[in-house]
Amino acid sequence: MTRGFHERLAHIETEARKLARTGQHRSYRSIEMALLGQGHREALKIFANRWTQCELDRICQQSVGVTARPNVFSVT
Repeated sequence: MTRGFHERLAHIETEARKLARTGQHRSYRSIEMALLGQGHREALKIFANRWTQCELDRICQQSVGVTARPNVFSVT
């Protein structure tokens, strides 16, 4: 595997984490589909890793919880 390939994988993994933090995804599967839909075929290699799947699921759960909570600091 070439350096360019590793850099593309790192970029896709970073994008996956960004998507997980948005709170718009409930699991790694929807992130995988989003990245594949954007033409990132290398995403299949990243999502074959069980540790990555668990990490993204954890980030998704945390982010969904944060975005679902009311803003207790807002002034109305």
